[in-house]
Amino acid sequence: MRTIVRILSVVALGIAGTWLYFDRSFEPALTTVVSLSALVTTFFLGSSKSDEKQSQNLGDGSTGIQAGGNVNISLGEKENKEL
Repeated sequence: MRTIVRILSVVALGIAGTWLYFDRSFEPALTTVVSLSALVTTFFLGSSKSDEKQSQNLGDGSTGIQAGGNVNISLGEKENKEL
């Protein structure tokens, strides 16, 4: 996903740079700066490495539930507790 965003950012930067070359005004300059900042941001922001790996430590006699999203646990009757 990040690769697609980078490719699109490079294409947008190329188009904005060409537009700025032929028409030196505020709008193409702003578009070029925004496209460049979008490209630079793809290298600094994104999924962190700690989110990709899950780990869990459990004590004796305990049961662990590990999921990538919300988990519903039935507490008996019709009540569900969302964790």
